[in-house]
Amino acid sequence: MRKTLSILAAIAALAGAGCGRPPQPPRAVPPELRLEGVAFRFYRADALNAYGVAENAALRRDSEVLHAKNVVATLPRGGEPVRITAPTSEGSLRERTFEASGGLVVVRGTDVARTERARFEPEGTSGLVLGDDPVAVSGRGYRLTGTGFTLDPGAGTIVVRGRARLVTGAGVGE
Repeated sequence: MRKTLSILAAIAALAGAGCGRPPQPPRAVPPELRLEGVAFRFYRADALNAYGVAENAALRRDSEVLHAKNVVATLPRGGEPVRITAPTSEGSLRERTFEASGGLVVVRGTDVARTERARFEPEGTSGLVLGDDPVAVSGRGYRLTGTGFTLDPGAGTIVVRGRARLVTGAGVGE
């Protein structure tokens, strides 16, 4: 009898240890991380390729897709940096590709380029900014328009594609 009571007590003690709340699965990490007032820096190897700020950003942890609002990015190139502003942007951290939209403005010195949207692709040594929407580039004494463009931030050059039209002279551009 004593042996039976000891066995029952042991069973009750073991059962009691498992009583209460059932085991909980590990807490799921929320799939989205939201940030306000974001400052960023982008390096390739040891070189700073871009830095800037965004009013807010949301990162999907499950896909590494990033959405940002009111982005101002500076590409520190040579004597004059390239400054890019966009109301919205979205990209993949995994793929290192980004698209900005809502009225993109690119400024380098007195030269200003405006288009509805553009995308960054990590081609070449510093990547390329490509646009397939109409673009207008203006500066001192000129205005250049076209149906698309390729900006090479490393070289600091922009190539306007498709039905490019150049107007020069006093009072044109900036």
